[in-house]
Amino acid sequence: GETIAQLTDVASLDHPESDSHITIFTDKTGVVKAARLLLSSVTKVLVLADRIVIKQIITSRNKVLATMEQLEKVSSFQEFVQIFSQFGNEMVEFAHLTGDRQNDLKDEKKKARMAASRAVLEKCTMMLLTASKTCLRHPDCESARINKDGVFHRMRLALEQVIEIVTDSRPNGESEMAPISIYSGIKKFKNKVEGLRENLYFLSKENLSTMLEVILEHTEDFTDSAYTSHEHREHILELSKQAKMELEQLVSVWMQAQNQKTKDLMEDLEVAILKTCQCMNELKREVHSAATSLAADLLKYHMDHMVLKALKITGVEGNLEAVAEYTCKLSEQKEQLVEMCRLLRHVSGTEPLEITCIHAEDTFQVTGPQIISAAETLALHPSSKIAKENLEVFCEAWESQLSDMSMLLREINDVFEGRRGKNAMY
Repeated sequence: GETIAQLTDVASLDHPESDSHITIFTDKTGVVKAARLLLSSVTKVLVLADRIVIKQIITSRNKVLATMEQLEKVSSFQEFVQIFSQFGNEMVEFAHLTGDRQNDLKDEKKKARMAASRAVLEKCTMMLLTASKTCLRHPDCESARINKDGVFHRMRLALEQVIEIVTDSRPNGESEMAPISIYSGIKKFKNKVEGLRENLYFLSKENLSTMLEVILEHTEDFTDSAYTSHEHREHILELSKQAKMELEQLVSVWMQAQNQKTKDLMEDLEVAILKTCQCMNELKREVHSAATSLAADLLKYHMDHMVLKALKITGVEGNLEAVAEYTCKLSEQKEQLVEMCRLLRHVSGTEPLEITCIHAEDTFQVTGPQIISAAETLALHPSSKIAKENLEVFCEAWESQLSDMSMLLREINDVFEGRRGKNAMY
């Protein structure tokens, strides 16, 4: 910095070639060299600062893990309260560090994954408290132990994912393979098709056919689903068939155009490109409609939380038979909601929203069985206040995820209708 100041100091120049407006510096190479050194120094400082932040997060995670191990092994309430107080402070520190890191991340996908992991840790901290207390109160209860183990396992997975994001690594060196959505598949396919206008030779017909096959394979998630309406299923199958025909026509004209570029053939190619893209747009609209209408119906249907209310009542009554009946209903509800999340992911429109759909699917998949084990514990110990409180906490997590789904559905519709930017993130 000082070197640049010296080289550009007008007062120190003996004979600057100047008029009233401009001063021309003769030592340009010196300024360029100094500027590069300055940039290099700033970069080194930033890299060092970044490494320190990552190290802080890893250290904080290690402290949380060590305290979690102690919490898992405690056998008295007094010891548990003492260690949980320490655990709470460590989780607050970890939340602050990861929150700052989330704000600093530039990659929208990483940001969404970090938000999902932090949400899991925040909700699980309360679950860990009540599940552990229930286990301490009823040490011989198998369902209470299963309930507690599930929370610890989920927290460890979330902690691991945070470290993967901040260190940009995957366990065992494996690369992250996110499942492809129909929406992103169609977008890439259309880009390739429209690229034929500029260059007839930049890809092969096999390449295009494979891309379409992959998209149509994914539409089977809709056509095979028990929750897709008959009309949507028929339309999706018709459009899939039409897409194959349009691609065949496109390939035929395209191959001819490669041999002889006549005006007529180029016009035919343009028509084939437009028809293929239009068909793909209709397919995209159809799967979007199928996924979002199913989601709207399910969310409306389950928003009264009747099954959860019934589980709480029958649990307090100690009615094991009724609890078993309602846990079956909750399992059915879980399957419906998991399927809904899978279909929404295909039409979510942005990678951050896709990640949010995957997070929601995981949450329903895990929370369902946890509610069941908490309800079984309460039914076995109907007068236990802590078992009742524990069931309440898991039910609240389920209700919270359901209301989050309403927001997510709105986001997905906004992106589809073009009311939100491409980087919209729930």
